[in-house]
Amino acid sequence: MLTNTFDGIKDLVYIVDLETYDLLYANEACRKSFHIDDVRGLKCYETIQGFAQPCEFCTNKQLLKYGRWTWSCYNHLLQRRFDLYDSLIEFDGRKARMEIAYDAGTQAEAGGSLPGYHDDIERLLSHCVRLLHESTDSGNDNFNIVLEEVGRFLEADRCRLFEFHEHEAKSTREWIRQRDDSPRNNRREMPENVYAGWCESLRQGNGVHIADVEALAATSPDEHAFLSSQGIRSLLVEPLVVSSALFGFLCVDNPAPDKVRVARIMLTSISQVMSSAIERLRLMSTLAHFTNHDALTGLGNRHFFLEQMHHLSGSGAAILLLEVNGLKKINETCGMRHGDELLIRIADILRNLAGEGTPFRLGGGEFALLWPAISEADFHAVMERVAPFFSGTLGFSAAVGGHWQTEGETPHEAYIRAEELLYQHKKEHYRRQGTSRYRAEMDDMLHLAQPGKLEQLLETGKFITYWQPKFSVENGHISGAEVLVRLRDNGDIIGPGQFIPLLEALHRTYLLDFHVFEETCRFLRSWLDDGLPVVPISSNFSRHTFVMPDFLERLEAIRTRYDIPLSLLQVEITETVDAADHEAFLAMARKLHEHGFSLAIDDFGVAHANLATLAEVDFNVLKLDKRLVDSLESNPKLLEILKMLIATSRSLHITTVAEGVERQRQLDILSQMGCHEIQGYLLSRPLPVEEFRQKLTDDARSEFGPSPS
Repeated sequence: MLTNTFDGIKDLVYIVDLETYDLLYANEACRKSFHIDDVRGLKCYETIQGFAQPCEFCTNKQLLKYGRWTWSCYNHLLQRRFDLYDSLIEFDGRKARMEIAYDAGTQAEAGGSLPGYHDDIERLLSHCVRLLHESTDSGNDNFNIVLEEVGRFLEADRCRLFEFHEHEAKSTREWIRQRDDSPRNNRREMPENVYAGWCESLRQGNGVHIADVEALAATSPDEHAFLSSQGIRSLLVEPLVVSSALFGFLCVDNPAPDKVRVARIMLTSISQVMSSAIERLRLMSTLAHFTNHDALTGLGNRHFFLEQMHHLSGSGAAILLLEVNGLKKINETCGMRHGDELLIRIADILRNLAGEGTPFRLGGGEFALLWPAISEADFHAVMERVAPFFSGTLGFSAAVGGHWQTEGETPHEAYIRAEELLYQHKKEHYRRQGTSRYRAEMDDMLHLAQPGKLEQLLETGKFITYWQPKFSVENGHISGAEVLVRLRDNGDIIGPGQFIPLLEALHRTYLLDFHVFEETCRFLRSWLDDGLPVVPISSNFSRHTFVMPDFLERLEAIRTRYDIPLSLLQVEITETVDAADHEAFLAMARKLHEHGFSLAIDDFGVAHANLATLAEVDFNVLKLDKRLVDSLESNPKLLEILKMLIATSRSLHITTVAEGVERQRQLDILSQMGCHEIQGYLLSRPLPVEEFRQKLTDDARSEFGPSPS
């Protein structure tokens, strides 16, 4: 919102409801001047003017007629005269007056009033604020447009934005009235010894005015020499501040003498709005980076990999997949830090081996290399170099599978072939190790050696559900649950990480997905019939299941069979959908939302970030990836990103759920940020269905649920 940009401005800015005179917004300068803690319940005439009823000189009528109004007023509370610029705006769906008050006392002290410029300043400021607010990337021309409009209005020769870089300031954006390409007059760097004397004043939020550069010859020879060489006779400088730190300045060279008084008032606001816009762009840039990159290793993430894989065309492309063997055991035995260091080491190795290829971390211990074009011989040479690195000589091993795309193959087919080879390699590793993680039954399942094997496992009850409670951060009660699936094999319980990936690659996951959803509805029906407490339950669906044309019809048939209210069911989908399926994904999401199903994005964050999805589909729940939660206490950048995600979700009425909360400090931070719900081992592990039912019943019977704080 525009109000965010006004908090850094020293002039008074406030917004008032035209009909009720309610004060809707006051910027920081205004709040400090009138000692305002909270605008709610305040009237403008009481707070700003100290009157008991609306002001006789109120400009509401003029605004309704003309849309804007410029005037002057003496404020007896502050004992100062102000020039005011009023605009008719819409604020939260209400007609409102936005008033910008400039201290006319300061103007008078500088040399009298400023006749003839009020309307021009108001229009220029309004236009510049809008342009900077609309800037969406650092290459946006709006900054240069603002510099040009300011420069032309002040009849200056140049208007430039400088940012500090080591021991100099570099001009990153500029407008020049008449370009002189001689080296003498076209330097984009300003040495530190030129601007060092300005910094103390700039850090205090004050501008610098050098009325006569020639007068510096005796007192500041370095400053004089540089400015003179640039053809600068007079100079106006305003600070640029981001996150309370001075990072550069705005310079106006040779403004018209009769407009200097105007400039000093106007540039204060322009530079502060510009600083706010730059700070916003930096945060957006950081978010954009994490949309496509893994925070731990810096490699491209799964979302970026799928996007790049979709663009492969024809023969000559290649895919190499790699997965660390026993990463969970490494983390449990040696600690998460050791595991992270191992993953960073793998990323460095892949960078060195990639050549013209691009390395990615797909999540956990999964990596990939992608070549849009490589000869078959060169690809096999890379495969031969990769194998020794990950055979165990470095203290760990990894399964590797790769495929060179032949004529007529689609990128997806090439990926499935590489994944099949990866699982073959992984199977051989576990067979050699003789570990309980490898079983013949899993072997049959991974490769579907026996037709109908998955159906048999489902019919004989080999797949069972575990229920992961979700807890309200506000009151600690159980607010929902996520249904997870496990494979029961001769007394062992095997997690989904060992069977879901291959089922997805073989497009067989839909059988398991609908089985789990039906089990969910069956248990809910039983509890409802018995009068037991129930909460909304979410079921996970593979991306391949989700884009099936009859997905909604199948879902609705199961729900109707058990007569479960829509309010108790939630469809959970990981948003790392293959780019080829993106439109089908969006269409199905909209159909489900229109039908009344609650939709949740699962694993949103470090490895699976696609911010565009939030804008394209009306999701109800955003589940924050465990990797984000793990980094809460150690990664300031991710902390800021998480704050923005939660704040943005709240403004969009999206419930946020933090996954993998294991420490009290994590919960405390999430609570402060306004996260709605959490799930994780801090409050409960995933439970067999009967244990969950009992826990939910006990929670409902208690006067207060188990407090998370």
